[in-house]
Amino acid sequence: MASVDRSRSRSAGRDRNDIKDMSEQPRIEDSIYEERDLFLVALDVEGTLMPEAWLALQEKTGLEELKLTTAHEPDYDKLMKYRIDVLRKNGIKLQDMRDVVEGLEPLQGAREFLEWLKPIVPRVLLLTDTFEEYAMPLFEKLSYPTVFCNSLTVDEEGYITGHLLRLKDQKRKAVEAFQRMNFRVIAIGDSFNDISMLKAAERGILYCPAEKVTSAHPEFPVVRNHYDLRMKVGRILAANTRVMPRALKAPEPLETDCSMWLLICNAAGTLAPEPWLAVQERTGIEELKITTSQEPDYRKLMKLRIDALRRNNVKLQDVLHIVEGVKVTPGAKEFVEWLKPIVPRTFILTDGFEEYALPVFDQLEHPMVFCNFVEADSQGFLAKYVERCKDQKVRAVKEFQRLNFRIIAVGCSFNDGDMLKAAEAGVLFNPSEEVASAHPELPVVTNYETLRAKVLEIIASGDKVGKRTLSPFKDAPLGASEQEAGALGV
Repeated sequence: MASVDRSRSRSAGRDRNDIKDMSEQPRIEDSIYEERDLFLVALDVEGTLMPEAWLALQEKTGLEELKLTTAHEPDYDKLMKYRIDVLRKNGIKLQDMRDVVEGLEPLQGAREFLEWLKPIVPRVLLLTDTFEEYAMPLFEKLSYPTVFCNSLTVDEEGYITGHLLRLKDQKRKAVEAFQRMNFRVIAIGDSFNDISMLKAAERGILYCPAEKVTSAHPEFPVVRNHYDLRMKVGRILAANTRVMPRALKAPEPLETDCSMWLLICNAAGTLAPEPWLAVQERTGIEELKITTSQEPDYRKLMKLRIDALRRNNVKLQDVLHIVEGVKVTPGAKEFVEWLKPIVPRTFILTDGFEEYALPVFDQLEHPMVFCNFVEADSQGFLAKYVERCKDQKVRAVKEFQRLNFRIIAVGCSFNDGDMLKAAEAGVLFNPSEEVASAHPELPVVTNYETLRAKVLEIIASGDKVGKRTLSPFKDAPLGASEQEAGALGV
């Protein structure tokens, strides 16, 4: 049975007009959202889930200068320049920092908190100002959640010579990007460099902050251990009152260029079988053999499925029982595990519904679920396909590009085409002949071994893969007309 995604609001079945009436503030692009009910949890790493790496280095070296942290100096750029100077003066190299980090363990209760959180809010994001070159052991000990971080420059002798902030104020901007993708955000951090993220989120929580931080920001609730953090997050999710969305902010132009990669992968047909083919096999309904590999119009396809199920007296609960038993494709889990240290920023998306998506993501042990929803009518028949965010796949690509990532996108079907073309590197995985013929510009791989090789080839090519030029941010095109929406129930 699928784990229950309690991060959906209890008012999920409300009318679309009710949603608009309940908005407290004007928002960008109201027309692209069917509902705004899913939470994402964004966490700082050092001081929240792991010990401070720089304080651990200070303890090992005894250098008083390294006691300075973001709790004392809120300007992270200034703080890092100071730290790099201290390291050079004292002959400390990147490998020395790595050795210290490898000896660190998660804070007491941190790993258990993440395990508790995963089935309740299956969208967990680590936002850290730390650096990939020495922090990978931290991420590994937290089981590689999706991580947004920065990078270092190192000379031939192994000394750190500079730091590359992928994006100024990246934590706040990441929160705003996910809000534009129709998520509400609970943000958790401990220090001054987390405050803009906490302010931007629908809910902000301070974890074991210094007195200086709490004095400056008494507006945020404070927890002192991960058990209390569970209680605080749980009460937010279980509250009978709606957590109202923030007014959406337009993205800011990029100031720097970055070569850090992020991977987006479609689920159905790439990592797991098409759920509707499983339903077809069990019910024998011929119309359900048609998938997005043959029909590019997903709304038209869903209408066909709704009508076919009703004609054959197959109710939604019958469909859910079938898709909850779908097993991931052999080799998919191993591919996702292999990918974690290679690209520790991986998002798996599906236009399918959560009763299919959650068991698949549980099998893949991947804590980042983007999906849609289905609802039944009073007789129990599938009557409504709820599109959480219109064109969510291509929108995700563009939002992550605005966060200064280069995107590798992997898909197999017609409804992946725009996502693959928008990415810096798009890859078709074992597509149908119709899809491959429609997209001759995209490379094709036929199994996970060749997909691994293609991912490594793309990463190794570095700057040879040019960044996409981002178009000015505009309101998304309108969704289906009221007539279409009535026919689909969306």
